[in-house]
Amino acid sequence: MFRYPENQGIASSLDPITDLLGFLEYLTSEKYLLDVLNRTYGLTGRPAKDRAHQIIPHMRTAISFIRGSLASEPLFSFLPAYYGILNLSKVYILLGPRHADLPSHRWHGVVYPVNKKDSQSILTEQLELRRGGAFPLFYETLTGKQLPDRKRIAMREVYPFVSNIGAEYKLATGKENCIQAFKVGWRPNKKKKGHLNCILQLDRRTSDSREYEPRDFKALVQFRRDRANPDVFVGGVFPDGTHFDSPNVRDQFNPIMIYDNLSDDETFTTPACSTHLLMPEELPIFLLFFHMSSVVRYKPEFLFRIRDSQHWPVLSAARRHCLLKMLILAWSFVHKTNLFLKHEIA
Repeated sequence: MFRYPENQGIASSLDPITDLLGFLEYLTSEKYLLDVLNRTYGLTGRPAKDRAHQIIPHMRTAISFIRGSLASEPLFSFLPAYYGILNLSKVYILLGPRHADLPSHRWHGVVYPVNKKDSQSILTEQLELRRGGAFPLFYETLTGKQLPDRKRIAMREVYPFVSNIGAEYKLATGKENCIQAFKVGWRPNKKKKGHLNCILQLDRRTSDSREYEPRDFKALVQFRRDRANPDVFVGGVFPDGTHFDSPNVRDQFNPIMIYDNLSDDETFTTPACSTHLLMPEELPIFLLFFHMSSVVRYKPEFLFRIRDSQHWPVLSAARRHCLLKMLILAWSFVHKTNLFLKHEIA
């Protein structure tokens, strides 16, 4: 089960980030981008050209900032990386329903309270979320909902949702992240012969000991907890032979909340999400890099304390893993197709 119905696989012996930056270069070609806008978004003629002319500068800027980040000293690389991610978020917005609002919302939409008392840890740092700017439009583009009216968010509410750094986060904090794995399966329906219930089995090998309800997972729309097994959630009834990615089955999920970082199409991960804020994969990555770019700009003394703390390996891992993940997610979003990379030894 993945975010999008279609998949695209790429095998290469190159560094994966190098690969993705090369692929994103296609989105700086007007001819290629017009074909995507027509095929995937139904845009033609002058509206398609106008949209392409808006997207291409943001994509070129994103690629340049990310290349600059990879070439810079790791401690300061978060600043150009964030501006790359910010420009990618604007590409998302330009492909969504709020595209016409971007010219009047070009600022960040998130504020780092520089004059607030110095924190002892990155986890106690806070950000202020604003109603205007790129981040609220990015949030609405991904989730279809307006950003909740909540002024502040602590970074301890962000890091548990950042994918691909779960092991580092646990070593630094002693805590599991909020991302849980489910195995998708089928079970015969007792009342309707020849029909099956879609079921989800929580994978306790990757989970904490907490008991969960379906409402804890914003990826799940039409599931109930099984009376006999609290780790099983039961969904709708479907004819025998129905595939997991059929439209009717997908209607039981909010696909944008599926973290599609597992290669098995019968397994997926998703966060036990905050009641205040939906967290598709892109959003915690955006907030992590915004926060660290702000620390780089405004609080060098705190930056070096972070460098000497147990949290630095978390950030060091995020610098590569999360940046790669953001590039994969951006390519997938533009094409509405899940992209998978397979590294081959040359």
